[in-house]
Amino acid sequence: MDSRKPNMVPIFFIMGRPRSGTTLLSTLFDAHPNVKIPPEFPIMLPLYQEFRKVKDWDEEAINSFVAFIFQHNVFIHRTLENLKIDRAGFTADLMTLAHKGTIQDFLKKLNEQGFSLFPKQEILRIGDKNPVYSIYTERFLKIFPDARFICIIRDYRDNFVSMRKLSDLKLEAPILTLQVYRWRYVAKLFLKCKKRYPDRFRVIRYEDLVMNKSEVLADLCQFIGIPFDPAVFDFYKKKEETFRTYNNPLVERFHGSLMNPVNTGRMELWKKEMTPAEIRMADFVAGKYAGIFNYDRVEKSPSLILWLKSRPMAIYGFLIFKLYVWGSYLPSRISLWLSVKLLVLVRTWHYFSGKKK
Repeated sequence: MDSRKPNMVPIFFIMGRPRSGTTLLSTLFDAHPNVKIPPEFPIMLPLYQEFRKVKDWDEEAINSFVAFIFQHNVFIHRTLENLKIDRAGFTADLMTLAHKGTIQDFLKKLNEQGFSLFPKQEILRIGDKNPVYSIYTERFLKIFPDARFICIIRDYRDNFVSMRKLSDLKLEAPILTLQVYRWRYVAKLFLKCKKRYPDRFRVIRYEDLVMNKSEVLADLCQFIGIPFDPAVFDFYKKKEETFRTYNNPLVERFHGSLMNPVNTGRMELWKKEMTPAEIRMADFVAGKYAGIFNYDRVEKSPSLILWLKSRPMAIYGFLIFKLYVWGSYLPSRISLWLSVKLLVLVRTWHYFSGKKK
């Protein structure tokens, strides 16, 4: 045994499309006394790409690693400030891994140092939740060969309704065919990974989590190797402290509904908020993957008209996701630049929406 090898806490990842229940799931885990999951800050892939070739983590390399983190604020609502990391203390902690740590160890340390509102005992697992990572699931499997993955799927129609309500924040273009295609892309990817790595993957439905919270969460706790603690369901009692701590109206806008007990109130919103034509198109684009995840479809028959109408956004969605994945192998500065520039459809949609208004 190599006595120089640090004894790092295992990491697990929560993957899923935005507005699919990833924040609910990460909050439940972060409320656990043995788990640490920091707020979203999707810097891990650029960090890996920038420092993956470092063989000897000397003082210079470690200082460069820290400087890279502190110079980036990736998105307005996902800032380093939310992690509340003390730079000096973080750097000193990393120095304990000098000359013996790996890039994986240093990436885990970032999450380990992240802020949590919940009291902690011994940290047995470190978690990570960044929905933008979902399309990179296969890459993360290779970067962290010992990590476990929890993938959450939500009804594609409710997912679209939720995304559309936040359209003014310019996260993604609220185009039905594009959003459902992206849901299908990620659902297919999760199933592929689960088939290849059954011991490292759990794929759950948001609806099952909120309807059978104790049963589902107990199984997930066993999966990642921690004891189940039903006290995590009291997370909502931190509501006022959460708003005071982050002092950001976007937190309430994004996650205000999560400051209540786990409930089924966000299920089947699509039945009231989507037109029959929208439902038919969503069902058509989701295709067989709706049935695989036990979502009932109205539209099940082939349709040339729906196929032709859905093709442009399906092609666009596929190409954009592939560009993001390929771009993540480029130098970090280029990949970060691409992550912003490839939001061209979002900006275009909002531009023409503004013109119409």
